[in-house]
Amino acid sequence: MNKNSSPYASAGWLINEHLEKRRGLKSIAFDCTKGKKGGAPDKATYATVCKTMQHLSTINEILNANNKRLRKAIDFDSVRNKGLLYVMLYELLFSKYKSIRGGGKIKRMIVKYEKDLRKEADICGVGAITESVNFPRYIRVNTLQANTLDIVDKLKTDLLSKDTTTSKSNSIQIYADAHVPDLLVLPPTASPWLHRDYESVKSGKIILQDKSSCFSALAMIHGLGGDDIPPHDYIDACAAPGNKTSHLAALINSSIGDAKHQSKKKRKGKQNNKPMSTVFAFDRDGKRHRILQERMEQLLPS
Repeated sequence: MNKNSSPYASAGWLINEHLEKRRGLKSIAFDCTKGKKGGAPDKATYATVCKTMQHLSTINEILNANNKRLRKAIDFDSVRNKGLLYVMLYELLFSKYKSIRGGGKIKRMIVKYEKDLRKEADICGVGAITESVNFPRYIRVNTLQANTLDIVDKLKTDLLSKDTTTSKSNSIQIYADAHVPDLLVLPPTASPWLHRDYESVKSGKIILQDKSSCFSALAMIHGLGGDDIPPHDYIDACAAPGNKTSHLAALINSSIGDAKHQSKKKRKGKQNNKPMSTVFAFDRDGKRHRILQERMEQLLPS
């Protein structure tokens, strides 16, 4: 992925790709898994990237305080590998060990102003930020392939068997999200075993999808009238890897199912032969388009 000798080289590259090309971290990592840039980042690298991005606004606040004093002192604007710089600043100010591994010019610039950086970090109140935050694990049930209640039962069983921190006597709480249909909210302890090799993920019955990425399809359906929408054609112009596309298809299928049910009541059993909705999914990159095709074959019923 990156031949730089720094132990943070891969993490820095991922952040640069994210910031410069406005691409999601998961999308970049997914491309690497499929053979781009020398292979997928390991878990430690990806975790470092996520933690760095979590603190990015605070790092910028520290650098820009007092008329950008520290930004100018470490010559931030002349640094070409800003991703690597951000990772090292995270490691120094926020990580468990509060130190930077390896060496190099960027490290020397940072360490030269270490006391000033830490002082400014204290003023910004990093103590509250660096406390561990456990976020829930979101998964979306692919209603084109599975029933939500059946998935909940399976997840509860697996969570009891795999979560060693949970007492067997305690009830396992899995919540239905308040805003997105068929989006389930699991405790943070589910994250280590809910990955791409999990049986229901591999079969396409559930999709590891954050809540924020569910809103585009949901907003489109609701904007057109929710469950009472007439047939429409939809275009997903940058569709790979396909999570949002499949979500749109599932929402459309759900609304068509409701419409068919109402139509049968009105027509006393007559078939509704009106045109159905169509989703057109595109991606200009050939490799990403092949990923999209593979993903749709996995998620959509044959």
